[in-house]
Amino acid sequence: MKFNDLITKISANIPIIKDSCDNQTEIIDIALIDGRQNSFQGNVLYFGYSSQLDSAETPPCHCILVKDDKSSTEKIQNLAFVETSELFSAVNLARTLMKSSGGGLLYEELIKRANETRDLQAVVNTASIMLGNSLIFSDVNFKILAHSTSIPVTDDLWKDNIRQGYCSYDFIQAVQQLKPIQQAAHTTGAIEVSCTESPHRKLSSKVFHNDMQVGFLLMIEGETPVTPVHMEMLEVVSHAISYTITHYFSYLFQSGTRYQQLLYELLIGAPPENIASCFPGLEFASKLIALSVLPTRYLGERHLKDHIVPALKDVLPGSHVTYHEGKAAVLAPLSRNDDFQGEQLQELQNLVANEHLRIGVSNAFTHVESFAKYYRQAVSALNLGKRLNPENLIFYYIDYQFYDLLDHVEDESQLGLFCHPALSMLRQYDRKNETCFYATLKVYLDSGCSIKFASEKLFIHRNSLVYRLGRISEISNVDLNDSYIRFMLRMSYLIDCYKGQAA
Repeated sequence: MKFNDLITKISANIPIIKDSCDNQTEIIDIALIDGRQNSFQGNVLYFGYSSQLDSAETPPCHCILVKDDKSSTEKIQNLAFVETSELFSAVNLARTLMKSSGGGLLYEELIKRANETRDLQAVVNTASIMLGNSLIFSDVNFKILAHSTSIPVTDDLWKDNIRQGYCSYDFIQAVQQLKPIQQAAHTTGAIEVSCTESPHRKLSSKVFHNDMQVGFLLMIEGETPVTPVHMEMLEVVSHAISYTITHYFSYLFQSGTRYQQLLYELLIGAPPENIASCFPGLEFASKLIALSVLPTRYLGERHLKDHIVPALKDVLPGSHVTYHEGKAAVLAPLSRNDDFQGEQLQELQNLVANEHLRIGVSNAFTHVESFAKYYRQAVSALNLGKRLNPENLIFYYIDYQFYDLLDHVEDESQLGLFCHPALSMLRQYDRKNETCFYATLKVYLDSGCSIKFASEKLFIHRNSLVYRLGRISEISNVDLNDSYIRFMLRMSYLIDCYKGQAA
């Protein structure tokens, strides 16, 4: 409840002399001045005697006091006075008003915000300001759905979680071992979940949708110390988040299958050797492939879940999908070959083109426990393909695995040292003499060193190609019949391509 509203309500029942009561700060707690406080919170209303503040270097911002004529109250910004006989009555009435209407006003403000913005992040930010601390909203899988930016999260553990968008499997297991979590009732009631790994106190409240827990709110103590009122307010925020979900984000909480849960746990770091025992009875094809699906025209997660994924499952029957880092992570069965063929490939290409998708495809594998490792291949193929061949829409890891190796080199500037000097010599010669020997050698190597195929690609007579190859050998002093030299040259062209230097 805002300070001036609280003063107005108290003055309707108890005689109050208003001094400066136009402040709109949200009051979250009531406290008595005991003369021993070293500091005062900006969103707490303090009751006491003005003489108790004589020794305070910085008085509280909001007070209802019994005035002592010998004491100065000039430094207090928001102030009202009561008679000595009415002090404790004012305290009790203020507590009653906070308890009975404070939560209602908070809920009303958050629902208004939800209806205006239809944005979980906006609701969480508003609640964070009213609680005076940072907030995080996560689903039951510990995927971060919203976090306050109005009051940023400063806890190092949760900053890392927010950065990656989800909590790791090991982190989740550690949280679930906390006694308050294990003993928590199936209600929205807030509990304290502080741990020794972090210096910040934390409160948590469960969030429900259709009578099922779909997530939890976490409040992390910052400049505003945790008080009992925060416990009540966090429960109110939980109900407001439930309202927002029900009206605007129910698609985020469609009930997932056990297959989806298995894939997600593998992606966040569940030990592969333990996964089979946790999900008994699930069956998979003998040959599998992983796909990373990214919409290039993102129409929201609802469109991805309700439209794109069902269409993808029609093209790839028997596939299973989870969602990770803004992409659809797909486990698809393969029949005979190690990639898609014929009509199925054409359907996939049509879907990708029509829905403006890009897809990374892993190499084939045989055990679902390897899904996370091969999904990383799909993500690497997607990222490298977008960069190196942006005109394509489907990228196979087999075509990019050498580039993936280069991606793991710490100092990319050193890659040029591994290139055969012949390429540099050919580039220099071409610039000086307006020839195209660098490109000719690349086509020849890409064609498996076939004179026939290379000459057809270059649209020149085979004799012309033989002449060029002879000149290339003379200029660069290399023997193109040496298999090791051809390997080094091929590798050098791949490095040039990776660095964006290939002609």
